[in-house]
This record gives sequence, structure tokens and C-alpha cells, in this order.
Amino acid sequence: MRVLVTGAGGFAGCRTAEQLHLCGFDVVGTVHSSRIEVSFETVQMDLAEPWEEMGRFDAIVHTAGSLPYREKDFRIYMRNNVDVMRCLIDYARQHDVHRVVYFSTIGVYGEFRDEDIDENSDRINPEAYGLTKYAAECLLREESSIESVSLRMPGIIGVGSRGVWLPNTIEKFRRNEPVRIYSPDFATRNFVWNDDLANFVVHLLRMESWKYDAVCLASHEKTTVRELVYEIKRLTESTSEIIVDNGLRTPFCLDDSRALEMGYESISPMEMVRRFWEVSK
Repeated sequence: MRVLVTGAGGFAGCRTAEQLHLCGFDVVGTVHSSRIEVSFETVQMDLAEPWEEMGRFDAIVHTAGSLPYREKDFRIYMRNNVDVMRCLIDYARQHDVHRVVYFSTIGVYGEFRDEDIDENSDRINPEAYGLTKYAAECLLREESSIESVSLRMPGIIGVGSRGVWLPNTIEKFRRNEPVRIYSPDFATRNFVWNDDLANFVVHLLRMESWKYDAVCLASHEKTTVRELVYEIKRLTESTSEIIVDNGLRTPFCLDDSRALEMGYESISPMEMVRRFWEVSK
């Protein structure tokens, strides 16, 4: 199976492309600014411009897009999330590509006002990032020639991850800075390990059909924030003060029922903490 992975120079895209290649897929990865040293073929291009000829693919795994911790400009989000999706759909139409896996975000929901969030939860005042990711989901869903699945995820964790809660919190403990948490005894599973995500993409592309066009990804196992931060403090041997501030935000927990039904497998949040610590020491 020949697969195009957009954003193959990025943290999640590169890991997914590597795993697909290891599992026997013929992988081509797009990179934006420079070539990268990888075992699969790469093409340097601006995805927001008409795509150059790369031939036909059996599937596209679309991981590219602006990240909220890097960009804040709505026009950039529109270009890199919405305009790129338009170009992807145009290429898929012209080359008879009928399957797309899209790396979306739980940012599509905006404000979390319920403790349990699933694919049908209300979207309330999403910010520019989540709004444009949802617009891209809609463009993809409305294209009748494409079978697609949008993976709605929290920040992805793994070697090289930045701008998300776990690596940020570990860095604060390393520097012995105060660490603020909220709802410490609320059990959550809002974590995705990069290797689990890559393996799930492999699994999806081997399936004959997909039942859902949107799926929330999370760890199957719940853990309280208190347990996680005290484990991080133990591992880092930090003197950081842990401050509980319940005014920060309302806690929520993703419902991963659809992911389980579709064969998603994940390690626990506590195991993510320990593995991330081992590779980041």
C-alpha cells in the first residue's frame, strides 16, 4: 500500500511515517522547510499551494498543520489548516485517493463545560486553532469520494514533544519551580502516547472499512493528576511546591469508547510519565 504522510518532518508525522515504513507500507512524506534523514522517501513542498505531481496513493495520513503553542495568527491557521485541506482534497479527487486519516484536536470543542467529552459533545467558543481544525474536518467529511477518520487528540506525548502539559510540567519540576494543578483528584485519561498513535494509524490503514468519521483518542486507563505530579516529583527528586488552584479550569475526561471499538491500544498515563522521563533525562 502506498501512503502519503503530510508533515513527515514533524514530531507526530515523522513517528507515524517511520512506523508505516517499518510495517511494510510504501511511504512518501512531505516536509515543509528542509530535507530530513529518514528511511522513507520525502518531498519538500508548501502544502497550501497546489500540490506537485507525486502519483497515486492508496491513502493519505494528514498530520501537517499549525500548532497552537507556535502560532496565534488566525490567517496562518486558515492557511495551514483549512487551505491545506482544500489542496489535499483536490489532489485526492484528481488521483483517486479514497482514504484519509486526519490528525485533528480536542481544541475543536472550545470550552469544556462537561466532565465527559465524546465525539458528539457541544463545541463552545473554540479558539482560532480549534475552529480551523474543525473547518478542515468538515471539508473532509463532506467530500463524498473520500472515506475519512478525524482523530481528535489532546497534546501528543513522546520523544521530542513540546508545548503540552507533561513535558512542560516535568521541566518545571526539574527547575524546582512551583507547579500549579487543578482538580487533583479528578481521574482523567486525556493523554496520547506518540507510539500508540503511530500503531493505530497502521491498524486503521489495514482495516477494510471505518465505522466512524471522528474518534477521540485517549489512554484507556484513568489516573488522577495528583498521582501523576507526585510521581514526576519523585522521579525528578524535585523540591518544587505543588499548588492546588481549582480556579484554573473545569476538569474533563475524554470518552475513548469509539477508539476502543476501532482497535486503539494505549499505555497508561503513569507509564507515559515514566517513559517520557527515561528518554528526557
